[in-house]
This record gives sequence, C-alpha cells and structure tokens, in this order.
Amino acid sequence: MNWSSPYYIFGWLIVYLIITAWVAWKYSTGIETEEDYYVAGRSVGPFANTMSIVATIASGGIYLGTVGFFYDHGVNFLGYGFAYILMVFGLWFVGRRLWPVGKKFNYSTPQDFYGDFYQSEFLRLFGAVGSIIFLIPYYASNAVAMGAILERFAGLPYVWGVWLLVVFTVIYTTYGGMRAVIYTDVLQGVLLLIFGIVATFAILNAVGGYTALMDALPAKQTVPSSNWPAYGLFLGWVVFMFSHPLTLSDRMTRMYTIRDLGAFRTNVLLTGGAILMMVLIFALLGMASYKLVGPGMKPNDEAILQAVLRHAPWLMALFVVVVWACGMSTMDSGLVGADAMLSKDIIRRYIKPDISDAQLIRIGRWAMIVFGLLAAWIALQRPAGIWALVRLVVMFHMQFLPMLILGLYWRRASKLGAEVGWAAGVLIGTYYTFWASGPPPINVGGAPGPGFFALLVNLVLFVVISYLSSPVPAANRAKFEEAWK
Repeated sequence: MNWSSPYYIFGWLIVYLIITAWVAWKYSTGIETEEDYYVAGRSVGPFANTMSIVATIASGGIYLGTVGFFYDHGVNFLGYGFAYILMVFGLWFVGRRLWPVGKKFNYSTPQDFYGDFYQSEFLRLFGAVGSIIFLIPYYASNAVAMGAILERFAGLPYVWGVWLLVVFTVIYTTYGGMRAVIYTDVLQGVLLLIFGIVATFAILNAVGGYTALMDALPAKQTVPSSNWPAYGLFLGWVVFMFSHPLTLSDRMTRMYTIRDLGAFRTNVLLTGGAILMMVLIFALLGMASYKLVGPGMKPNDEAILQAVLRHAPWLMALFVVVVWACGMSTMDSGLVGADAMLSKDIIRRYIKPDISDAQLIRIGRWAMIVFGLLAAWIALQRPAGIWALVRLVVMFHMQFLPMLILGLYWRRASKLGAEVGWAAGVLIGTYYTFWASGPPPINVGGAPGPGFFALLVNLVLFVVISYLSSPVPAANRAKFEEAWK
C-alpha cells in the first residue's frame, strides 16, 4: 500500500476535521454570556484543561521544529525540557492566586488582572492592543506551516491549505467559543501524545532500541557541551518555555477556565506528566532521526519526516493530521484570546461600557473573522520575515512575567515599576529582535534570547522603581488578598 499517497493522507485529514466539527458542536452550550464564551463558564475539569494546555503549547511546527532542534543539538537542547518542568511550578504558584481573583472579579483576560491590580489603564490598553497585534502573525505562521504541509503531502495547492485551516478554525471557534476550543483541544492533545508514543517506539525499533541508539550516537549528541551557542539560548528557552503558558494572552486564561482549585491541583500534576512525556518523545525522535538519516540535513525539520517516511511510512498520514491538529489548537485559542481582549478590554472598557454580553459576543465573532482573514492574508504572502514577527510574540509576552509574579507575591510591587519595566522591556526586546548585533553589542543568543535580555532589564527596573515609589494602595491589594484566603 502507498502509505504516503496524497489521497490517503487527505482522506485521514477529512475524517479528523469531521470529528473536530462534531466535538465543537457537541460541547457548545449556546449560552451567550461573557463567562461562558470566553472562559467556558469556569467549569472545565482537570483532564480537559490539561489537554487544552498541552495542545495549545504544541503549535503547528512543534513536531518538526522541536524535534529538529534535538536532531541538531541532542541533549544540549534539554533546556527546553527543564523549562517544561519549571512551567508546572509556575502554573501552580500563579494559578492558585489567579484563579480565585478571576472568579471573584469575573476576569476573562490577562489585562483584567494587570489593569485592576495595578490600577493602570496604560497596562490594560497597551497590553491588550499589543497582544492582539502580535498574535495575528502568530496565527499566520501556523497557516504557513499547514499550507506547506498539505502542499507537500496531500497534493493540495498551498493557497487551499491556508484557507482550509483558517476557514475551518474560524467557523468552529466563532460557533462555540472557549468550550469549542478546549474540547477540540482534548481530541488534539490525545492525538499528539498517541502519535508521539507510537512513533517513538517505531523509530527506536528501527535503530535497535534505546541502548543501541545511545551507543551509536556521537558524544556531541549525548554529552552536554559548554560551548553550544551557549547559555544565552539555553537560558532564553528556559525562561520562554516557563513563561509563555503564564503570560501569553491565549494561554493564561486556562487558569480561569478550571472549575476549582482542587481540580486545578490535579490539572497541574497531569500537565507535568504530559509535558514530560512530550519532552522525552521529542528528544528521542530527534536523536534517533540523527542516527537514521545522518547529520547535516537542512532544514532540520526534514530529519523526522525522512525518518518516518523511510522506517515507519504507515505513520505518515497520522503525522500530517497531528501537525495539522497542533496548528489548529494554537490558532483557535489565539482567536478567542484576541477576541476577548478586543471585546472586553477595549470595547466594553473604553467605547461602550453598557454593552450587553450578547452584543459583545456578536462583535467578538465578527472580530474573529477579521483576525482570521488578516492571518490568511499574511500567510498567503509567504513573507520571509514572518518568523521575526513570531519572535516578537515570544518577546512581548515574556515582559508580563515580572508584573504577574511579583504582583501576586510581593507587597512592594508598584504601578510605576510595572509600567516602566514592561515598556522598557518591550522596546529593548523589539530592538534586539530585529537588530541582534546592534549597539550596544550584546550577545543575546537566538530564538527567545532578545526577550530574555529584555526581561532582565524589565525585572531590574520593576524592582528598583517599586522600592523608590509607592506600592499598590493597601485598600486595593486587600481586595485581592481577601480572595486568596
């Protein structure tokens, strides 16, 4: 049988899309309230929330790009894995305080917390506007990846692949809101893990098992190096992977959707187990691909594709479906997140405060259509600079980390410190994202490196200015501390 036949692969994709549409319809309530549409009524159980976190983290290129990094660098990329472990602690220590205030004050966006806690319209407005602007190219990057995947493996023109992803995702997301996102994420997360487990066993079997793989690999793949683009990239990935589930506006809301703190505790433990499994899968697939296809394959994401095609071709259709599912799970969450910020943080806050929930959701649905069309337009240009824009998303959201954690746990945190630190971090991070070698000549590493360096400046400014200025007023902080009891 021709396992890589375009018709066979496309048939699998159609079946997956039909099941996804059914899940979105099945779990949508039709209740048009802000709480139900944007945070799923704060009623989600631990398993569903876990799969939603896992699936949303897994963007369209995770099985290609992440495995490709392990193919290139072996254990030296395990900073990525350490970050995942740290992320679990961050989820608990942030979520255990964010969930109660979200429930008490009816929060559905990150800016709800930043604006209310710091009493800062600057953070609320510019945080929302910046997040919306930077998220749109992020959706587009997933559309680029999905269009390219279908063009190569299903024989569809690139344009069709882009439009299929955007139109299908926009339809089920606008229909069901966050409930549709979370419960389709369950399907996507389960597929992600099942494929990873099966593929790992199949590819390891092709190299003779784990022990044979470790014996056959060169030392640079199995022994940590002290000179690999070294600590800038390592630390950058650690901080990014730790921070983005806590600060990316489309992911932070998973700390609002869970039904109670007991369920959230279970959610955190399940998430830790699931993402540890993901790291092991990516590392083993990357290093096994190095053994099977040899070094030097460019681009590096081609390595896992060739390993599967040569040694487990019966997995190829499922591989394409899983990559597609990862792209959808990131895009649908981003659409709802951007919609919530536009509708609540901008329209309800500044334009029409008395707008009803039904009107707000109606506007939000149209907004999601517009966001989807913008993402499709960007993707159809196949812009060479789109990955720089994606790095901006990484950098921008990392800058919320000091004001989030220190606001929740440090009584000296001040409005001025949060505003100045965040603004300086965003400006510096933007500069180094586009001009990494610009003056002053600081080696900020690759990928999240500019965001990491900007975060250090942000943190120092936040702490120093908070010591020199008045903290958040005691009466305002007391409202939050009451919710934490």
